[in-house]
Amino acid sequence: MENDNLLTIRNLSVELMTARGVVHAISGVSLDIYRGNIHGLVGESGCGKSITSKSIMRLLPEGRARISGSIDFDGSKLLALSEKQMAKLRGAEISMIFQEPMTSLSPLKTARAQLEGALANHTNLSRAERRFRAENLLERVGFPRDRAKRYPFELSGGMRQRVMIAQAISCNPKLLIADEPTTALDVTIQAQILALLRDLQNEYGMSVLFVTHNFGVVSQICDRVSVMYAGNIVETAAAEELLSNPMHPYTRALIGCIPRGSGQRDRLFALPGSPPLLYEIPDACRFAPRCKYADEQCLSAPYHRTTGTHTVACHHVSADSAGGI
Repeated sequence: MENDNLLTIRNLSVELMTARGVVHAISGVSLDIYRGNIHGLVGESGCGKSITSKSIMRLLPEGRARISGSIDFDGSKLLALSEKQMAKLRGAEISMIFQEPMTSLSPLKTARAQLEGALANHTNLSRAERRFRAENLLERVGFPRDRAKRYPFELSGGMRQRVMIAQAISCNPKLLIADEPTTALDVTIQAQILALLRDLQNEYGMSVLFVTHNFGVVSQICDRVSVMYAGNIVETAAAEELLSNPMHPYTRALIGCIPRGSGQRDRLFALPGSPPLLYEIPDACRFAPRCKYADEQCLSAPYHRTTGTHTVACHHVSADSAGGI
């Protein structure tokens, strides 16, 4: 289905220079985002989800990050573009919603002015046209018109996130990256934001990379999903298939940690151990020290099996059935 890809990542690795040494933040990541799909990227904090997102946007700190591999976006090789060329794509064809809008929105601009600035950077609209479009966009995301002149500190978390969403879609991007956009919101507002994102995706026909640690969110909004562990993608499949038949031990462990709400007082599953430090990376399965199925072959190079559109990095997956470990 590579011809239907809007974004194709192949063998992407990012090394970060720190005082303690080189951090291998992500290693050998490959990812396909189909046109018109919402693709979830799931994993624990520190697994490399946000680094992957910022690599696509080319927002990693210069001089402190080494990037290798390839990122192809709608015919453009992003890692080969100059900063000036990339700046034209950012906000116009690829937009991002950040986890905490209070640190991403300008404290000196009103809600409407945030959008007018984005439109001024990427369109030839007149000042009056920018104002009209900004007000319509705010209204489209459920932001009251009478609050358009308010500053971020005067808004609730949910309202600030709506401003961020309106800003991100203001130029009709082909790809929207949503980095944990509902983490700081209560469950009611979270549900509203998820429904809004799904509606906007259908309306604009854009692709979405939805970064989250929450499988509940994945089940509500995502078409496909990739699971990330310690800088590697360990499993990718259609969301419904992955949730009903997880094949990698880590994916199964994550799903096993979800409360079932059955009313029974069952003990929640706890995954033993901790993710590895990313300073020294073995040429082996990174999950092996925490996996009850690990054996000698897991200490060699990781193994990838693909069954249709379901890909898993594990030696202990049955060739003829999902969940066969």
